[in-house]
Amino acid sequence: MPFSNQDYPTNPAGIDTAASLALARQRAYQLLSRLYLAGVTADLLPYVRALPPLAATLPPIFAADEAAAEYHRLFRYHIFPYEGIFLDTTGLLGGQVTEAVLHSYHAAGLPGETDATSPDHLGHELALLAFLCAAEADAWTDGLPTQAARMQHQQQAFLADHLLRWLAPCMVAVQQAQAPFFASLAGLTLSLAADHYAALPAPPEGAEWTLPEAPNLLADEKTSLRDLASYLMTPAYSGLYVGRETVARLARELHLPRGFGPGRQMLTNLLRAAGQYEGATPLFAALQALVDEWLAAYAATAAELPSLARFVAPWQARAAQTRQLLATMQQLAGQLVD
Repeated sequence: MPFSNQDYPTNPAGIDTAASLALARQRAYQLLSRLYLAGVTADLLPYVRALPPLAATLPPIFAADEAAAEYHRLFRYHIFPYEGIFLDTTGLLGGQVTEAVLHSYHAAGLPGETDATSPDHLGHELALLAFLCAAEADAWTDGLPTQAARMQHQQQAFLADHLLRWLAPCMVAVQQAQAPFFASLAGLTLSLAADHYAALPAPPEGAEWTLPEAPNLLADEKTSLRDLASYLMTPAYSGLYVGRETVARLARELHLPRGFGPGRQMLTNLLRAAGQYEGATPLFAALQALVDEWLAAYAATAAELPSLARFVAPWQARAAQTRQLLATMQQLAGQLVD
């Protein structure tokens, strides 16, 4: 039997337990999906209040307008929770990464088409896992263990090939964004995905996945401040997520102008201003401290959730490379092309 597992339950009590667990995962993923797609809304509020870690972060009186504004600030201005943003080096949606996600939807029997957001949005990827868990629960209930095993195989493949490859940096970015509710939600998301992956049949042996090769900025004498800014704001290159709020915070702390516009332009402006106002050394030191925060967060995630360690490791290695790059570039700051 394809995708069969000798440890799958065969007795009625075990089947009931397996179905209940799959259904519980489906409900959890569905709630998380809706929260990442729209934030806390009036219809989701009762479910959020039923979860102590999330309820503890809510204000005493719920205000829908304030909740919507917080969601917009975090996920429409600062953090863009799309697999393509984190894994595609173009920083654009609709490329090869998005196409690969769509293929997973089609394989599961879903169209993968959305009205307002790209299909590789975190909320949609969580919804796919909810769908697969619901299908597994139905299979157990209907006495179809081979079909249940097939659904678990699809869950494992989607987690390993897509969600878990970018979930850790996305959730670290959320946890650093000074949004208590979503920081708590990020922790729950990581725990759910880690527990789910650890409980699934072991993946087939294969090569470990890696991030795309990063350009060697030090090898090109024409490397510019814009090139450095683009490198730092491409997660697959830098190993971290630098959003507009991060750039704005650095500018405030160092009393430097950063202008407006897309994040890359803001960071380029900040790097230029640092050179003009003799602030290059403090800025590079601040950037290195930022990378250190990410390295510490990755280490904590891998330690607390061992099943995610293999997915966190490439991000750790890339962030460590960025730390060394910044240390070297600090010495060469005056030589970079404006």
